[in-house]
Amino acid sequence: MRLPIYRFGEFELDPASRELTRGGERVALPPKSFECLAYLIAHRDRAVGRDELISAVWGRVEVSDTVVAQTLLRARKALDDTGNKQQTIRTVPRFGYRWVASTQEVARDAEAEETIAADMAIGVPPAPVLVDEPSVEATAETALAAAAASAAGATAAPPRKRFARWLLWVLIFIGVIAAAAIWLWPRSVQTPSATTEDVVLVLPVEVTPAEGENAWVRLGAMDYVANRLRRSGLKVLPSDQTLHLSAQLGDAAEIDKSSLHSLQANSGARWIVLPQAVRDARGWRVSLRLQQADQQQVVEARGSTPLAAAASATDSWLSRLGRRSGDAEATPSALTERVQRIDAELLVGQIDAARRLIAAAPAEQRGEPALLLREGQVEFRAGRIDEAARIFGTITDRGTAVDAGVRAETLMGQGAVEIRRGNFPGAESRYTQALQIIEAEGGHPDDPALIGNAYNGRGVARVQQGWMEPAVRDMGMARIAMQRSGDLVEAAMVGTNLGKIEVLRGHYPQALQEFEHSIAVYERFGVQDYLAATLMSKGEAQLVLVQPAEALASIVRADAVAKALKEQDPFLAARIGSVKAEALLANGRLREAGQTLDALETREDLRDKPPMKELRLRFLLAQDARAPAAALARRHAQAGGDASGALALAAVQASLRSQDIVTARKLLLPAPAADPAANGDPAAISWELARALLAQAEGRSEEGLKFARSAMAIAERGGSPDDRVRAGVMQAMLLLQQGQRDAAAAVLGDLDAFAASDYRVAWVTLRLYRALGDPDMAAAALKRVEALRGERDIAVEPVL
Repeated sequence: MRLPIYRFGEFELDPASRELTRGGERVALPPKSFECLAYLIAHRDRAVGRDELISAVWGRVEVSDTVVAQTLLRARKALDDTGNKQQTIRTVPRFGYRWVASTQEVARDAEAEETIAADMAIGVPPAPVLVDEPSVEATAETALAAAAASAAGATAAPPRKRFARWLLWVLIFIGVIAAAAIWLWPRSVQTPSATTEDVVLVLPVEVTPAEGENAWVRLGAMDYVANRLRRSGLKVLPSDQTLHLSAQLGDAAEIDKSSLHSLQANSGARWIVLPQAVRDARGWRVSLRLQQADQQQVVEARGSTPLAAAASATDSWLSRLGRRSGDAEATPSALTERVQRIDAELLVGQIDAARRLIAAAPAEQRGEPALLLREGQVEFRAGRIDEAARIFGTITDRGTAVDAGVRAETLMGQGAVEIRRGNFPGAESRYTQALQIIEAEGGHPDDPALIGNAYNGRGVARVQQGWMEPAVRDMGMARIAMQRSGDLVEAAMVGTNLGKIEVLRGHYPQALQEFEHSIAVYERFGVQDYLAATLMSKGEAQLVLVQPAEALASIVRADAVAKALKEQDPFLAARIGSVKAEALLANGRLREAGQTLDALETREDLRDKPPMKELRLRFLLAQDARAPAAALARRHAQAGGDASGALALAAVQASLRSQDIVTARKLLLPAPAADPAANGDPAAISWELARALLAQAEGRSEEGLKFARSAMAIAERGGSPDDRVRAGVMQAMLLLQQGQRDAAAAVLGDLDAFAASDYRVAWVTLRLYRALGDPDMAAAALKRVEALRGERDIAVEPVL
């Protein structure tokens, strides 16, 4: 993947390094101004709407015209442009802005390119039943490597980021959630023509009597009213997002004015609809209590069924607004009611109940595409992938005889199936077909949520094939579509995925910004699973950035949220626990790290995994527990070793601490030959560091230094800050051992920015000043070591 550098006049703008230069000199520019420039230049073939620019740069809609104008004013000033000249950025009245300066794209040098990685690690699905862990892990190991290697026009490269050792997480969250679970929520047509003022929030229905066969009305009628309002042109918040909001309230009858004001502020809705449904001897009576600021009105209607009454009440309110119902059915059919009942069960994850409703459908409904679509979704969520594929195939076989919306959703279902199977090109093809249908139906997408999910699914498939630039574009389109539809939760989920892509590309500040925006949304709506997963991802990124204290703060928050989800999703809790153990180790909190590892190792499915073995070895090394560490290293060597490099490095360190050179040599037997062209590959760095340690132990100091320098060269070509620290610390220790103090000082000078936060750098810096005989600097370095060591023994060499 080649990220271009943009050249215009005397200026160059580099999106990868986030630098604007003029004649080779860097131009200071606020972050948002830079991002506006980068976005406008990247889309210079057209005018960019104000809302699109806000969504792309700020990630939210609540940004004033003044803020946008001031941000662009700073950008123009940096380019010696003005609002009058408009030689670079032209204002398009009542629309937005356009980049008009003549611009040339300059190809980046190959060694400076970002490498494509296949180790994206991100949160956990809200429906664990989707995950078949053993098969996903096996698929991920083979399919992702093959996909990256075979991507046409892309340079294959090994995985880069050390923190993503649990490769199966790619498929679990990005492959399943981003491309499947959001598609599984019940869908309806949504129209983007409504203004922001027309946002509606429909709360769950208060049902009397609420028990037995009437229970489905609470969510089924809510979703039906929301659908009917959408088809009139109003923008209605998605039902799953509504459930998150309504969970923060009590019963509808107990909602006071203060609660409603808070709900309006959180949701951004102009109207809040509080429905009530009562069954009596005459049938059903549905009341819609409509709250707008401090004004309230009530619309009521009767019908033979709850949906018939809801339809009449909804249409009555639309009439008062001067709108007409866009629903094709004046009165809901029996099929519509069954579909709504199924959707109500799917909204709360009741898969078995949804399956029973499908099975109980009369013969004339069983072959209806809308019902078959739900049946395929149910089977997919239940993990019966082949059966889901078969059902989806029966729909697509009918061709254009099926409603376009159902065909599009079915193709998206097939795309999710292919992602689950590891067939990413096939998944991309299905999502592309879905997009073509949706776009052809309205010219411009008239279903923002659905088209957003299709773009996101295709983006996922492209990520897995190494097509990072097209994937980012797709996910950007997905986020904008979801924001336009009012689905801020799913837009935040796309933002989380984009954050992971930015980590892969080495754009760490942007990644953290994406995570923080998403975290704020999840907290606002109480989406606990996504919140915990994204906090975990933020913590992992902070570890890679060599920010151990900040990483621990993030992962402690994630752990607190995950505790409430432990029964619901033990795999998420375990994954967070492993990152917590790593963060605790990085901060020297050994007692807590040991307790966390002990708890994780009670799980049989985790106990013998390489990441767990590596964490245990690093814990024992930090404790200077040499005998148990060496024993664990020997068992690993006898088992044939691990080709990942990270575990091998820890095992080699453990062996050499006990002077067990024989085991260390055995551990290095499966080590691949060093690739001089390797770009930031953490596995290659680990193997080179392990070779350096063995050479040092065998007295081959010059050869050890050669391996350490090789590791640093690989880290410099696209590695993470943590990769550079590991390689630099090893190189400095070897140079000090050889008495090359000035050379060691040069290496540590390059790492000095990390000395205040990273124990490894602080420790070897202390050794340097002691070797130089500088008592004042050594005293200052000792204070830093003491502040960072936690429960570690300063006399013990730190773990790489």
